[in-house]
Amino acid sequence: MTANLAGLGVMSRAEKLSLLAALLEASEPEPEFGLRPEAPVVSPRTSRENPLAGLRFELLGPLVIRHGGVDVAPSAPKLRLILSTLLFHANQPVGASLLVRELWSGGAPRTAHATLQTYMFKLRKLFRDVLGMSVEDVTRDVLLTCSGGYTLRVDPRRLDIVEFDELVTAGTAAMHAGDYEKAGDDLRRSLALWRGNVLHQGQWGPQLRAQAARLEERRFYAHTTRVDADLCLGRHRETISELASLVVEHPLHESAHAMLMIALHRSGRSSAALEVYMRFRQRMMGELGIEPSERIQALHVALLSTDPVLMDRSLTSDMLLDALVRRRPAGRKASSAAVTG
Repeated sequence: MTANLAGLGVMSRAEKLSLLAALLEASEPEPEFGLRPEAPVVSPRTSRENPLAGLRFELLGPLVIRHGGVDVAPSAPKLRLILSTLLFHANQPVGASLLVRELWSGGAPRTAHATLQTYMFKLRKLFRDVLGMSVEDVTRDVLLTCSGGYTLRVDPRRLDIVEFDELVTAGTAAMHAGDYEKAGDDLRRSLALWRGNVLHQGQWGPQLRAQAARLEERRFYAHTTRVDADLCLGRHRETISELASLVVEHPLHESAHAMLMIALHRSGRSSAALEVYMRFRQRMMGELGIEPSERIQALHVALLSTDPVLMDRSLTSDMLLDALVRRRPAGRKASSAAVTG
């Protein structure tokens, strides 16, 4: 195609743009060896479709973005870090300065903000290819630029950390209401969402480390509360091996030791429960220089006297320990070391 350059001066802006587009199209090289160009990932969406409906975001393990059953998350560590930060603040503005700190901690280069814009463009191209949208549509509907930062729009029903939190909250409420069957079911489903530890291929900044620590702590709470629900349902024998593993992983965690002692006692193994207490007390004294709490000491005394309340499955472990403390005579609220020697 040839263009009449002499006539450019009298063309309108729209006519010039039209001519430029035609020239670019005509100059596009033919595919080599007669092969057709690779087809796009998906067909362009219609205006009525929700652009986020086909995406599921998973942070409970290495970052995964599922579309049509395929993980489409980028492999580049910096892009994964940005996505993780945006997903932990899904549907909320995230400042560019925060993203820079997460990406480079205290050693951000002078070109950090320009580099961040480049990363954002790459992420928008990723969503464009996956969702069949233009970059302009992605910028408007998916990964938005807001005042001083960016917002990633996500369907909360398709973000695993939201689902996890909702299930743990529901399980906790059922536990408080005495519905141990529902509590155990909700908490079991919440734990099934995890695919491993929260990981990132690279160095995380302070915000992401704090979020990961919060999730891991909530995961441990869901785990121990689910075991507690099983104890209330009479599954004490089934929980022993699980609790034995927990106390090895968390050697100074009192609640895990208390539940193991209760499970062993209800399984007819009171001597083993007393041994668990002795090892725990020795570890507390050796590593921290303190006695176990009054609650677990009260449990120890109750085991020695085979207190019938230990078999009351209507009480959660916390309720049981509180009841034992209240029942102890004032003169026996000193350390149970006098009993154990």
